[in-house]
Amino acid sequence: MKTAFRTFLFTGIAAGFLFSAAHDVGARTLTLADIGKEVTLVDPQISPDGSRVALLVGRNDFVHNSVAVRIVLVDVAGGAMHALPMPQTDVGFVRWSPGGDRLAYLAGADGEPMQLYIISSSGAHARKLTQAQQGVDHFVWRPDGNAIAYAAQDSPAQEGSARFNTSFEVGDNDYRAAAEPLPAHLWLVRTDVGAPAPLTTGASVVPSGSLSLSQPYLDTLTVPQHFPDQFFCWMGNGRSIAYTKVPDAYAAHWDKAVMEVRDLATGRERPLTRHHALEAGCDTSPDGTRVAYWYPHDGKALAASSIFVAGSSGSTDGLEVTHNLDRSPWVARWMPGSTALLILAHDRTREGMWLASFDGALHRLDIGDLNASAATVSRTGAIAFIASGPKLPTELYVMQSARSSPRRLTHLNNYFEGLQLGAVTRIQWRNDGFDEYGVLTFPPHFVAGKKYPLVLQIHGWPQYASQEAFDTDYPGLTQLLAAHGFIVFEPNYRGSDNMGSTFETAIVGDTVEGPSRDIMAGIAAVEKRGVVDESRIGVSGWSYGGLLTAWLIGHHGWRAAMAGAAPTDLPVDYAIGSYNVLNGYFYGGPAWASKTRHQVYVDQSPITHAWNITTPTLIMSCVGDTIVPITHSYELFHALRDRAVPTEFIAYQSNEHFPTDPVSREDIYRRWVGWFDRYMR
Repeated sequence: MKTAFRTFLFTGIAAGFLFSAAHDVGARTLTLADIGKEVTLVDPQISPDGSRVALLVGRNDFVHNSVAVRIVLVDVAGGAMHALPMPQTDVGFVRWSPGGDRLAYLAGADGEPMQLYIISSSGAHARKLTQAQQGVDHFVWRPDGNAIAYAAQDSPAQEGSARFNTSFEVGDNDYRAAAEPLPAHLWLVRTDVGAPAPLTTGASVVPSGSLSLSQPYLDTLTVPQHFPDQFFCWMGNGRSIAYTKVPDAYAAHWDKAVMEVRDLATGRERPLTRHHALEAGCDTSPDGTRVAYWYPHDGKALAASSIFVAGSSGSTDGLEVTHNLDRSPWVARWMPGSTALLILAHDRTREGMWLASFDGALHRLDIGDLNASAATVSRTGAIAFIASGPKLPTELYVMQSARSSPRRLTHLNNYFEGLQLGAVTRIQWRNDGFDEYGVLTFPPHFVAGKKYPLVLQIHGWPQYASQEAFDTDYPGLTQLLAAHGFIVFEPNYRGSDNMGSTFETAIVGDTVEGPSRDIMAGIAAVEKRGVVDESRIGVSGWSYGGLLTAWLIGHHGWRAAMAGAAPTDLPVDYAIGSYNVLNGYFYGGPAWASKTRHQVYVDQSPITHAWNITTPTLIMSCVGDTIVPITHSYELFHALRDRAVPTEFIAYQSNEHFPTDPVSREDIYRRWVGWFDRYMR
């Protein structure tokens, strides 16, 4: 899953305790309490021989409001499940050893930094390999299985009087930074004995920021294009390592990333390709001769991401394997034979799976109405993936080959099959020359001929796409709104990654007004169906969806609105957010490069048009959010309150962009839906 928003509690390993049977709940509709019972599955990893799948699984624990995750092994043949015993409360990024006899994973406890552990596949002899002061970010097994390369941030200086000097030079950091960012480097640790040793030093900096169940994937994105889940890989049977090299530790500079190859015997580095920026990721082919990496189509920062494959010579940029797909991959995995990759990407209102071959051929896998969000491939060609259906939360599936049908391995969310959920369908319209798609979800007891209030749920991060799935960016929220009697419309506006590179890049320079025109055209298409009470239409969204919500209420009349973590003042967003200077890709250049360019930011800022807002608006934000600082919400709140527009502003004591703890998440859902109940039912 691209977004892992759940927190969990496992205190035993017996299957009867971990995986309860479906409840006989009758035909009642979904409630907020039901959503809290969803079991979440993340990061499936199939064993090399294809016999088992390692999976991160968990449940919400509202009593402790904590995150506790367990690694569960699922037998491919029969679906039997076994949770590995471990004392840690936060677990992430699990990977099989090349021989399939061990697992490595990241884990921490009681707020401690994540460290690297290994454990036998039977669950015995867990052992801690690192004591990195800042924690471990990512890791990759060496091909011989005797060592692991990992990334970790450097430790701050702690000697002499320098440790008392709190001054630092401000760069392209966010406004809450208290020190210069620490660079991350690569390290090597043997799996038997021995202390970790550095593989890179000095200017050889790698991206940092671990991905785990408690950290939403979308919160870690700081570059214009999609970003992979692996930044380095072994080459030459362990004699060299390829990695994503960034110029420094400032996340706002990671658009300058390039692929480098480091010879471990000599320490010499050379470029993997001839590109000069916008490269990322690293995955070695099964035969060890090629590297798959990510680079935007035509070298345009906001174009569809493409998967390139390069050899070891570095004389070319390699082959753009996904050129004919014209979609932005979220996942790319090598297939056996080293001549094709498994690709996951959004397409219209689904997240599909393809085989992309070196000869340019594409084969779309038949997975029915499932939306695959993560996948892994064994040496036998078996594919394990997690997916959500229109009315089904995420489960684990397996395909014995790319030509076979999916077989469901888990039934952890059978609970929801006993609920009456709303029908989900795709809607299409055309605007400004683009074919555009969105998702409609109807109330469970929908009656033909009756008109219903309409609520928009606009997805965040523009290069994403809403899908016909129970679990998308905000799992279960769409169905919850539908259960309260609303038709829910999720529009995919220009910039979304579901309709190709031209559609994605159409957001450049038309970053707010253009998507808003798309959304309004989508509403008109929904209204033509004759099912909408046009006097009761509300709009909502978080992050970029909040930005578009704040813009729309300043230009059109609505019954109610919810703007979550909305960047309402774009020059301020450029100046103090963690994304800061990268906003230039969206708005055509730096905010203060010229008076004309600055005016683009001002003109497309919702706060500039706040004088026009009369819509009752709920505002929500996190006090420590650096992606969209809470100052934006304060501006919008005072602008509305000063003009007597009905408004409430709810803040959460969280440093995240969207809270991941179950209590806060439930509160957001309750207030989100409750606001529309108050003004639209």
